[in-house]
Amino acid sequence: MGENFVCDADILEKSAALFRRIWQVYQEYLTPEGSQVSPHQMYLLKLLERESTLTPSEIAGQFGITLGAATGFIDRVYKLGLITRTRSEEDRRLVLIQLTPEGASLLQAFEQQQKQKHRDIINKIGLPEIIAMNQSLEKFLKVLEELGGRK
Repeated sequence: MGENFVCDADILEKSAALFRRIWQVYQEYLTPEGSQVSPHQMYLLKLLERESTLTPSEIAGQFGITLGAATGFIDRVYKLGLITRTRSEEDRRLVLIQLTPEGASLLQAFEQQQKQKHRDIINKIGLPEIIAMNQSLEKFLKVLEELGGRK
């Protein structure tokens, strides 16, 4: 029994390593060549497109990072000219973050490229295999949530 446990643990460690590597390569694949914008920064642009306006605190919450980390993150995207920072008229302490026309244009181009890259992945792997993989990943997530006491 002890020997099987080691083997089982090795399998799950390999799974964890594969998850990390797949995520890294997937993000690199989706990032347009020569782009100065990271996938996380694109996600921020997408959030702003959907929400119109966010505060740094809301951005920190969306990314699961501290307000200090969010401020640095926002600064980097601001320097690229993709977002604006303005003070609220009602509460001057409040900073409002919005998408610039340049940010919206970049996001639109990125999403078009992303759709094509997703089609390329589906064509290589096949839709039935992707669906089966997603079902397995959903089952794995459900088990982890149950074992970890989260839902």
